[in-house]
Parts: sequence; structure tokens; C-alpha cells
Amino acid sequence: MNVQRALVICCHPDDEVLGIGGTIKKLTNQGVEVSVLMFANGNEGYTQMEEKERIVEIRRKEREEVGRILGISHYEAYDYGDFAIPEDETTYKMCIRAIRQYRPDVVFTHYWNEYRTHKAVASITEEAFWQAGWTCSLDLGEPWKASALYHFEVIQLMPSVSSVVDITDTYADKVRAMEAYASQCDSVVSSALQQIEGRALTRGAQVGVKYGEALLLNTTVPSLVSDVNQLWRGQ
Repeated sequence: MNVQRALVICCHPDDEVLGIGGTIKKLTNQGVEVSVLMFANGNEGYTQMEEKERIVEIRRKEREEVGRILGISHYEAYDYGDFAIPEDETTYKMCIRAIRQYRPDVVFTHYWNEYRTHKAVASITEEAFWQAGWTCSLDLGEPWKASALYHFEVIQLMPSVSSVVDITDTYADKVRAMEAYASQCDSVVSSALQQIEGRALTRGAQVGVKYGEALLLNTTVPSLVSDVNQLWRGQ
């Protein structure tokens, strides 16, 4: 599959970096248009009470810098509180609308076995992925069927994965993007850079490279096989 457009659907400002920052940079380096749909505004990410009223604006500016570092084309950022992302009709339609608007070849989102808001986004994205291709709800845009949906890890290692992306060449960009989320890097996301390095080294070692990012292909919607040779080429 020749990827031209990709869509990342995530919860919080920094999830896109922690999960697949290196993969995003590899895609944009190859000319792929990467868009990000982000639900939360970062309102709980303050470490001192005097920051409480300013933290949303701080994290907005950090996100803009991350976009420049990783080459992200569009950030569609909503104003849900960090702990308040619902799994409901509204967020479900947001996902469908985004898939139809950005027309991605591939969609990336959270793994479902993480904490509550990550689970909610993983669930609605999984269903919106196939619903976006149906001829229905046309007020949300023209139907669009993306080719693949992948889950990524943020909080903990996934128990099994289908792919590991070699991010050795973009690892430094991933670190730089996380450092741009300065309000979260060392205080809120405990030892964020250590976590990033440990996970990247672990995943890289699994496939014989220095640094890697793990992905799990979602197989809820079966793929069409016209050529049986696809089966042993892993396509």
C-alpha cells in the first residue's frame, strides 16, 4: 500500500508523540500528509496551582511546536477535559467525520487495554473506522474506507504486536517532540524520556534494530485477498 495520507486519533497532547512520534516523522519525511484528531485540551497537566488557569494555553502552544517538529499537517483539537472524554454519539461522529474529511489510507489510535479515556477512544475509533465507509450519515461527509487501522502503546507494552516500525533514524525527532511538551516531560509524565527510550529499545531489539515503535493491526474488519500469494507476503 502506497500511503499518501494518515490520521492519528488520540486523547491527550503528548499521546501522539509517546505512541508513534517516530513513525509520524518517518511518514512526513516521505511526503505523507499526517493529520491528528485530539480530544482533550490538557487541562489536568499542571504541577503548580498557579499554572491551573494557564495550562490549556501552555499545552496548545506546545502542541503547535510538536506539529512543526514532526511535520504534522493538521491538528483537529477539541476541548474535552483530560478525564472527561466520553464514549458517546458525539465523539463517535467526530471520528467518522474526521476519517471522511482527511480520507486517510491508514488510521492509528490507542490500544484498548489502557486507562479509561484511552479505552474510550480506542473503542469509538475501531467502530468509526468501518462505519465511515458505509453509505449512511452523509451529513458527516462522503463515505471513505481507510485501508488499515493500527493500535499503538502509550502507558504500557502491548502483550502482542503485528509490526515494529524501525524509528532509529527518527528517534531523535521523537525525543525532541517530547521535550517540546515541556510542561509534561519530567513532572506529569514521570520519567517520560526514560520511558520512551526503554520502550523504543525493547521494541527495536525484537526486530534487530536500535529503536522501534510497536503497532497492532486491527482485524475486526477482514481484508480481501484476491491473490493467495498475499497470505505469505504478510499483506
